[in-house]
Amino acid sequence: MPRTHLVRWIILFTFLFSTLHYTKAQNASDLIEVTLSSEVEEIKSGDGAWLLFQFKLAPRWHAYWKTAGQTGFPTSINWVLPEGVEMGEAQFPTPMLYEFQELVSYVHKDTFFLLARLQVDSGASFADDVISLTAQLSTLICDEGNCIPFDQELKLSIPVSNQTTPSILFKEKVELALSELPQAMPEDIQLSAVMKEDAIVLSLAKAPLADLDLSGFYFYPEGDFFTHGEKQKFKKDQEGRISVQLSKDLSSAGFSSTLKGVLSHPQFPGGWNIDLSVDQVSYGVAQENIKISKTNEVPQVESGFNQLLVMLGLILVAMSIWLYGKTNYPVKPSPVRTFFRILSLALFTFGIWLGYPGEEPDLDTQINWSPWTPEIEESSRLEGSPVFVDFTARWCMSCQVNKVVYKKKAVIEKFKELGIVALQADWTKRGPLILQALQKFGREGVPLYVYYPAQNKGEAEKQGILLPEILTQKIVLSVIEKEKAFTAPLGDSFLTLLGFAFLGGIILNLMPCVFPVLGLKIMSFVKQAGEDPRKIRRHGIIFTVGVILSFWILVGVLLGLRESIDGELGWGFQLQEPVFVFGLSIFLLLFALSLSGVFEMGMSLTGVGSQLSQKTGYLGSFFSGFLATIVATPCMAPFLGAAVGAALAMPWFSAFVVFTSIAVGLSTPYLLLSIFPKWISRLPKPGEWMNTLKEGMAFPLYATVAWLLWTLNSLI
Repeated sequence: MPRTHLVRWIILFTFLFSTLHYTKAQNASDLIEVTLSSEVEEIKSGDGAWLLFQFKLAPRWHAYWKTAGQTGFPTSINWVLPEGVEMGEAQFPTPMLYEFQELVSYVHKDTFFLLARLQVDSGASFADDVISLTAQLSTLICDEGNCIPFDQELKLSIPVSNQTTPSILFKEKVELALSELPQAMPEDIQLSAVMKEDAIVLSLAKAPLADLDLSGFYFYPEGDFFTHGEKQKFKKDQEGRISVQLSKDLSSAGFSSTLKGVLSHPQFPGGWNIDLSVDQVSYGVAQENIKISKTNEVPQVESGFNQLLVMLGLILVAMSIWLYGKTNYPVKPSPVRTFFRILSLALFTFGIWLGYPGEEPDLDTQINWSPWTPEIEESSRLEGSPVFVDFTARWCMSCQVNKVVYKKKAVIEKFKELGIVALQADWTKRGPLILQALQKFGREGVPLYVYYPAQNKGEAEKQGILLPEILTQKIVLSVIEKEKAFTAPLGDSFLTLLGFAFLGGIILNLMPCVFPVLGLKIMSFVKQAGEDPRKIRRHGIIFTVGVILSFWILVGVLLGLRESIDGELGWGFQLQEPVFVFGLSIFLLLFALSLSGVFEMGMSLTGVGSQLSQKTGYLGSFFSGFLATIVATPCMAPFLGAAVGAALAMPWFSAFVVFTSIAVGLSTPYLLLSIFPKWISRLPKPGEWMNTLKEGMAFPLYATVAWLLWTLNSLI
């Protein structure tokens, strides 16, 4: 893991634990004050006006620019507007560079202003002749030791009149704010850009610029296409042209169709706005056009999934070799040895098939995915094309499982028939640009699927249709054919959700994360076959209590986080943190090695009771239930992503009921064995097979570790 990433996560965890007590005493409203006002007292239909946000921050505290940089959270404003009113994009002053622990952010301090342009349609009418506006402001305020989320709802009412009347009180403040905004690039500046495969070289030429101190220049890039925080080295050639190379973020696919940002220098009051695109590449006389080094086509989106298949194939090959070695013991009956050798050959063949590098699929026989950008989405819609946007991430298991739907022949043919532009927004590294797009739909995480139907020229803009978090061929075809949101026949009733949660909990027993832990629990039932039925029943009930209680703790923590961040919390967020993924990988790897017999830790860890409770062993059953829940968390997404995601958006009581249903489903097989102890007698008697099964259960854990490492590789 690069040093900067390690430092970043140490800082975040320090913030998390050091601010728990601090934020309770520290009220965000004592550190920041935000007001909303208008430059007009009354406005006429058809006219426009500036709206002013004034921020006052306490000393040593800062808020973030519209692009935060390497740390922090961008300041954003979402509007609730009446019909007949349009609001322009928020205008920010030039930020300041803030460096802390080798990480660079773009921030504002003290008192600063944001502006937004209001435009009223001609002939628009409003209730009581008053325009009522609501702004949802979201930002993060930090000092060197703490960060506190700040959200505020601001309201403003502007009367509608026969003429627009300026506000004497706020007009001067608006003029001051406008003077502090980045200015348009002077027309006599020769500005050009050359786009390469992994960088963009920005060049400026004008005689006076050559005399400026190069160390005073800094370019604040907008969006997440560029690498934030890198050392910018401005150079001057023999002709006096000044240039700087901006590196592309390695997680960004394809190329950027725009180059936006602010160029600052002490000699430029407010800085200069830079906004270049492929179709508009210069101010004044451009020296070079934007060029793409290899191809003008948008490259295909790569998921790196083949790497995971190779690792899983190697694990299957290793398992086949281990299984074949087990057949060499002469004590095993001949039919058993023959069966194991056939199974070993099958696993070896499947492992080679799974991991062998396959040929690249023919682009003509699959959906042609392109990297998502707001510009590509907007231009495709303006051209009248239907657009399907897949907001995804490599650490999102539900996202990976859903991609199977895109390989269905009927889905591929329907996409090609309708001419759907397929865009993939990869949020693996959680860039702010994609985050803003997610927030427009009230989301803070992936997966998210949006379909924009085709629209004719002059037709009213069609709203995006949201698809469920778990996709099927039927769902996708229904949405793109009917152009309506998909509704299941049974609806999304609470009882139906409980049923899916219970069924998902049962299926969870077969997942590679959980199966080894609970397999050991079954073997403990086998050992108890001759004991008192009442004692066995108590073990099963206590195990179930352990599972349920641990699920309650889990949902309590998640709902507490949801309330503290005042937003929607999606399941799978824990797999976005490299430190968590790395720690879970180490834990499961040690567990797998212990099952393989490398060292004896597994039985004392999974059956904690044998050592924690010498008298009865009930504590062991209780902690086995706890451990089953802990290792189950990364495996929940494929079957429980929708249920857990829905639960986290519910009131507290309903969320607890859903998670309890999952817990009961997970513990049902063992609860039944304890309630009906006679069934245990039908299980095989204790013997060598138990040790073989224990060793075999290590391989599903190795597969889980491989997936976690594949996920970790995409996060660092």
